[in-house]
Amino acid sequence: MKKLCVLLFLLASYAVMAQDTIVLQSVEVNATAIRQNQAEAAMERKMDTALLKRLNTITMSQLLIQHSPVFIKTYGPGGIATASFRGTTASHTLVLWNGFQLNAPTLGQVDFSTIPVFMTEQVKLKWGSGTSANSGGLGGVVNIENTQHFGEGLILDLKQTYGSFNSFGSYITAGYSWASHLLRVKAYRTSSDNDFEYHNIGIIPHQVMKQKNGEFVDYGLMPEYQWRFRNSLITIVSWNQWSDRNCPQIMPNVNNDNTKEYTENGYSRNFISYKTYWNTGKIELKSAYFYEKQHYFLETYTSAGTTVTNINSINDANIFHQIADLYQNLYKSWKFNAKVQYDHEQVTSNNYDGVKDRDILSFYTALTGKLLKPIDLRLTLRNDWVDWESAGFFPTATISYSCMYLKGLQFNAGYSHNYRSPSLNDLYWNPGGNPDLKPENGHTADGNIVYSRQFGGFSIDCQVGAYYSEVKDWIQWKPTTYRYWVPENVETVIAYGAETHLKLNYFINNWNFSVSGNYVYSHTTDRSGLQLIYIPLHHANAFAEIKWKTWYVNYTMEFTGRRKTSMNANEFYGFRLNPYTLHHASIGKQIKRFNIEFKVNNITNVDYMAVLWRAMPGRSFEGSISYKF
Repeated sequence: MKKLCVLLFLLASYAVMAQDTIVLQSVEVNATAIRQNQAEAAMERKMDTALLKRLNTITMSQLLIQHSPVFIKTYGPGGIATASFRGTTASHTLVLWNGFQLNAPTLGQVDFSTIPVFMTEQVKLKWGSGTSANSGGLGGVVNIENTQHFGEGLILDLKQTYGSFNSFGSYITAGYSWASHLLRVKAYRTSSDNDFEYHNIGIIPHQVMKQKNGEFVDYGLMPEYQWRFRNSLITIVSWNQWSDRNCPQIMPNVNNDNTKEYTENGYSRNFISYKTYWNTGKIELKSAYFYEKQHYFLETYTSAGTTVTNINSINDANIFHQIADLYQNLYKSWKFNAKVQYDHEQVTSNNYDGVKDRDILSFYTALTGKLLKPIDLRLTLRNDWVDWESAGFFPTATISYSCMYLKGLQFNAGYSHNYRSPSLNDLYWNPGGNPDLKPENGHTADGNIVYSRQFGGFSIDCQVGAYYSEVKDWIQWKPTTYRYWVPENVETVIAYGAETHLKLNYFINNWNFSVSGNYVYSHTTDRSGLQLIYIPLHHANAFAEIKWKTWYVNYTMEFTGRRKTSMNANEFYGFRLNPYTLHHASIGKQIKRFNIEFKVNNITNVDYMAVLWRAMPGRSFEGSISYKF
C-alpha cells in the first residue's frame, strides 16, 4: 500500500510537469481584520489559515503544541494526545466540528492525535464567555470547521512525506468547484514503524534502547458536496477515519516481552445542513449522525503461557445531533442569535451493564450590540435539559471598550457560568462507575488587553490576559481498597493564570518576516493546595519565519515546565517530570506548482518525557513534496 501511494503520486507529478504551464508567484497580503462586534470576538482567536495550509500534514495535537496557548499531554507519536485549556483537564476542553460536539460520550474527551490538520480549513480557540453556546467547555473550546469556495474550477492537491523511523504520509484532495456546486474528496494515509532510539532511565543500569511495538497506521476519507441556489446553501459532509496502533511498553517494563497491547478505533461522522439567508439574517438547520468504535486490547502472560491479565474493551457509540440556529439583525448595531439543539447518545460497551442512553436538549440565546460608540456588549443565556431534567440556567456577559485615543487598543472583560455532565464512563463503568455523580459547575471571570495595528508593511497583534475560574463538584477518579478506581466529586478546584500572545509581521519588496509566540501561566489546585497532576505552571511556544521570493525558512520552539505526576506532596523525582525545550526548523522552496520542504525536529536531540515512563523521539527528519493545481 505504501509503495502504491508513492507510485501514484510520482506518476501524477510527472504528468503535470509535462504541461506547458506558467505559474505566477503567490503574494501574501497581511491586514488587520475588521470585526463588526468587538465583544463577540474578544474571547476567541482564529488560527492563521496560511499556517494551516502549510502545516496540513501534521496532527491537530502538533499544531496546538507549537502555535497555540493550549497545553497538550502527549504519549508520543501514535499515542494519545489530550488538551489542557487554562489549567483544566482533557474533559473540560470541548471540541466542535462545524458546530457538532466531538467529545466521546464514553470518556468525555478527544484524542487530538487522531485529527489531521489536513481534514480542516479553519481552527478557532474560544475561552471564558466565548464558550457559552455549548456546555462542557469549562476550560475552552477548539472549533474546527470546513470551508469551501465556489467557481474555482479543478481542485487537485497532492502531498507525499517521508521521514525518520520509516514514516510515510500520503494526502490527496480532488474535486471540482462550479459556480453553484462543489464536489470535493479528501483522502490520506499515514504510517510509521515508530522504532526510535531513546535513553531508558526506567531500568538499572540505564541503557540506550530502540522502541518496540510502536507501529501505527491511520487513514481517512472525507467526501463533501455543496449546492448553492438563490439565497440558500445545502452542505453534505462525511468524515471517516480508522486507526490501528500498537502500544509500546513503559520504560520499566521493556524487558517483559509477554505482553500484547493495541488499539483499533474508527468513526464515521456525517452531517447535512441547510442555510437560507435574507437581508437581515439567516437560519441554519443541521442534522448529524456519528458512529464511533473503540477497541482496546491488553494481554499479559507468564513465560509458561499462563494468562495474567486480559482486557478486551469494546465500545460502540451512536450519536444523533439536531440543531436549529437563527441569526437576526435588530435595531442599528444590535443582533440576536437563538439556537435549539437536541443530542441523543447511545453506547453499547462490554464495560457497562447493558446499553446506556442519554438525551440532551439545549436552548441558547445571545444578544450583541453597541452600548456606546466605543463600547460593545454581548449577553448570553443557556438552559439545558439532561435526560429531561433541567440542569439550570447559565448566563455569560462580555464587555469590550475600544480606546478612542489610541487606535487599535481594546479592553475586554467577561464572566461565564458553565457546567459539564459526567461522562458515561464516570457514571456506568464496571467496576467503579458512580451514578450519583453531580455535574461539574464552573464560574469564570477573565479579561484581556488587545493591541492590533497595521503600519504600512508592518503589523502587530499583541494580547495580554488573565483569568480566574472556580469549579465546584470537580470529578476525580480515586483508588479504593478494592483495587479499582471510583470517580468522586471534589469540593472545589481553583484555576487562575495569565496568557500572552504576540505576532509581528513585516513585508518589504520580496521579503516577509514574521514572529509569533504564546506564554501561559496556569495555577490549578484543589483544597490540598497542590498543583494538579500533568498541568505545568509554565508553558510557551514561539515561531519565526523568513520568506524571500520562492524560498522560506522557519523555526519553532516549544517549552514545557515541570509537572507533577502524583497528588502526593512528596517531591521525590519519580513523582515529577522535568521541564524541557524543543527546537524544530524547516526550509522549503516553491517551484512552479510544486513545493519541496525539509524538516528537522528536536534539533538539539533533547532527551525528555512528556508522560511518566513514556519514551519520546530524539532528533528526526522529514522531507515532503506537494503539488497544487
